[in-house]
Amino acid sequence: MNFGRSPILLIVALFFLLFIVLSIINRKSSNSLNDTDRALRTNQALNRVMDAEGTYFKQHGKYTGHVSDLVPLQPRIATDLTDSVVTILVDSNDNKTYFAQVGSSVVLFNRTVTNGKVVVRSCLQIKSAAKAYCTRTTSDIKKSLPNGPTGTTGARGTTGATGPTGK
Repeated sequence: MNFGRSPILLIVALFFLLFIVLSIINRKSSNSLNDTDRALRTNQALNRVMDAEGTYFKQHGKYTGHVSDLVPLQPRIATDLTDSVVTILVDSNDNKTYFAQVGSSVVLFNRTVTNGKVVVRSCLQIKSAAKAYCTRTTSDIKKSLPNGPTGTTGARGTTGATGPTGK
């Protein structure tokens, strides 16, 4: 093929070559966590918290209400918190039941455990990357909650107040 006779073909060939070379050069790799990684790490953190609570219960005959008691049993919990991947809340007041909440910007998990059995389990998928771990999405959240003792909603709440000042 003689490119001297067809400069348009030469220009098109150079354009495609330049396009290919630039796309290869401009590939960027990220060292930060993506949403799929965050979902996985959040699920792993939940499992660590539950395992640590189980171990703590076996050692002390009760559950703890403090994340700091769990870190020696599962040191990766500290790593998860330090990396700002998750937030962890653990609460127990009767020693036989605990509530754990592990959340990230992608997914939120709640567990209530009594005597070693999960009695309440809930989650909320904030981003679709967490679909493998939780199917409940933000669109599943009810827009209003009942505020009366009988489950009805109205202008007068449970206190009977009609305005922000209670008058």
